[in-house]
Amino acid sequence: MHQSKFLIFIITSCFLFSCTKEHKFPFPEDRNAINIWIGTTTVVEDSFTHNFAYTITGRDSVMFNYRLSGFPLDHDTQFELQAVSGDTNRVYYSFGKYTIKAGEYQGLFPIYIDKPADYAEFKNTSGKIVFKLKETATFLEGAQELSALTIIFKNAVSKPDNWDVATTPYFTMSKYFGTYSNVKYAFIIQTTGMANFKIYYTLVKDPVLADNTITATQASYFQNLCKAALLAYKDKNGPLMDENNSEVVFP
Repeated sequence: MHQSKFLIFIITSCFLFSCTKEHKFPFPEDRNAINIWIGTTTVVEDSFTHNFAYTITGRDSVMFNYRLSGFPLDHDTQFELQAVSGDTNRVYYSFGKYTIKAGEYQGLFPIYIDKPADYAEFKNTSGKIVFKLKETATFLEGAQELSALTIIFKNAVSKPDNWDVATTPYFTMSKYFGTYSNVKYAFIIQTTGMANFKIYYTLVKDPVLADNTITATQASYFQNLCKAALLAYKDKNGPLMDENNSEVVFP
């Protein structure tokens, strides 16, 4: 009887030990996975739209998040991206040097998008490129829903309805930004980070505003911000010329 119990104990222990030894981690010990996505640290966006009409000639960037899965790293290392599908022959894109420092596991990195002079792609139809991690002996792709970066490309801008005409208590955009041109509007958007916004006149401090609405005080700030940005651009590149071959200026 005692011998039987002892035999059962040995068999059970061997079984448990075998289970422990053969447990498989989600990733090999010598390989980590990297999750990548567009959005915030807590919100994953399906895609990001890059509108060339809202950028001036030169380099812009689209930021993406990364997060390591698997075992922590005790040394600096790098990873790479690759374009796997889409309009790769219609976009001038490049990658940065994606270095993960020892002890770090998440952060933000850019994909660079260059806009040559007289760039005319995507004027009538949109396009896209899908980027993914380039797997190596060190890094695997992350979870399926966190393994691709989709960037949609457009290239069209139009004059806002409130540029020259606005009803009380709103001001026109021309009051702060002058004569309209596509290049000027793209410069405003790139400088302020806002497009198609309304300008609300009020003396109330910290008023409750509708979406995409700013106060006249904020509009004055944007006006000065654009003036400073235009001066910096002119010092580096010369005058910014619009599609009518007129120099872009702000009142």
